[in-house]
Formats: sequence, structure tokens, C-alpha cells
Amino acid sequence: MKTCFMNGKIFRELMDSGKFKRVLLTFHHGLGDSISFYHNVLPVIKAAYPDVEFFFETHMGQEEWFGRVNMNDDYDLVVPLKFPCAEWDMWSNQTKAEKCLELEFGFPNEIQQENYSTPKYGSPLVGVHFVSTSRQGICYEPVDAKMLWDKIRVSSLIPLDTHFIHPDATLIRYPYQFEYRNVADIEPSIPKLIGLLRSLSGFAGVSGGNFWTALCTLPPQTILYLETEFGAHKLTRLPVHHMRGYDNAVVEAWLNDVKTYKERENVNT
Repeated sequence: MKTCFMNGKIFRELMDSGKFKRVLLTFHHGLGDSISFYHNVLPVIKAAYPDVEFFFETHMGQEEWFGRVNMNDDYDLVVPLKFPCAEWDMWSNQTKAEKCLELEFGFPNEIQQENYSTPKYGSPLVGVHFVSTSRQGICYEPVDAKMLWDKIRVSSLIPLDTHFIHPDATLIRYPYQFEYRNVADIEPSIPKLIGLLRSLSGFAGVSGGNFWTALCTLPPQTILYLETEFGAHKLTRLPVHHMRGYDNAVVEAWLNDVKTYKERENVNT
């Protein structure tokens, strides 16, 4: 296995020799550079050498975007990439990808069109709504809300409070001081509410407009109805989860349905 820091001339000479059929490209840079390289540089190299297998090795969790490479496999050639910065030459009209192609691979001006895409991942966002907006004195118990929030957070999901401040709000102090992600400073509107809830993989909330909007935008099994002193036990005959207080078994069953839906969205979105 040969390891070589490249310039364009050396790379072209090595590859044109026909001796290297499995080439590992090691790319230890930021996510933005990896995206640019993967979508702009790598297709040019693969098209130039269609009989060569190129393997793209990244780091720091980027494998979930670009795939994992077995570093114990046998490779004919290992190429550590510097990805030279176009910003260093303030007069250059080249992008970083174009500069990399020219300096490290010897292909000047070969990027004809930029195309970008992402892997298919469902949304990690799970909405919560602890206050009935029409009767804001009726709240989900803050202690239970904190346990639910933390359970979502440690389940590899991102809790988001979907409570917009109601135009007729009478609640003087919002009792959920543990929250860091909310829309409290956003002017409420129906399009914003619908758009926000459509971006979720699951929802947990008290009786109110947010709950019913979630029921319009999400599968019922991904919704957890939070019962309070106000609101009927049976809001709907659809198979939503429901809970009074905090019940870990109910929360885990609901989160399992949320994750199942999210995984299906990984393929379908």
C-alpha cells in the first residue's frame, strides 16, 4: 500500500499507470468541505477512472452522511487530501473544489455543474405543548413536563416547545424554565403553526389547537395526549397515546412509535 501526498501531476501519472485499482481518499476536514468535495470533486475523478474503486474516508461523525470505510481493508493507494483553500487567494475566481481538482488531481476547470443532495433522514424534532392556549391557567404539571422533556432529549431526539404566545394570553409567568428551544418570541399565525408541526416526527401536548393541528399532520401513533384537570380523557377515537402525570412506560411506548415513524421517513422523505 502506497501513501502519497498529491499534486496534480503525480496523481495523474500514478493513475494513468493502471497499477492502482483501490484508492483510499482520506479527507479530515469540516462537513462543508466534505460536502463540496463529495459532490463536486469525487464525481470528476470517478468519471476519469471508471475502472478504479475510490473510497472516501471522513471523520468526526461525518460517516453518517458519506458512509463508513474499513481502514483495515487492502488499498493500493492512500491519498491524504489537503483541500486547498480558495480564500487564501483573494483574487481567485476558483471555488475550493475547483482549486482542489486542479492542484491535487490535475483536472483544471472540470466541474461543469454543481449538484447537491443529502441522505434521507427523518426529522429529529419532537414537539411539546404544555399549556392550553385558550385557558392558560390549565397547564401540564411542570415537574412531569420536565421529566418528559428530558426523556425526549436523552432518546436521541430534539424536544421543541411549540407554544406560541396566545393573543389573549393571561398566563403571567410561563412555568417551564428548563426549556431552551421554543417559539415564544415568534408572532403566532396559522401557517407558521402548520409548517412547524409538519416538520416534526412526534408530538406530545395538552388539549388545544396545537394538539389538533398535530393530529392533522402526523400519524396518530406518534402523538401523546397529556391529560390535565381540564379536558376529556377521550379526545379522539384515533389510536393516540395518552397520559396523566408522568408514566415512563407510556412515554417509552410513544417514543418507540415516534422512532419507527422517523426511521420510515429516512427512506421516504
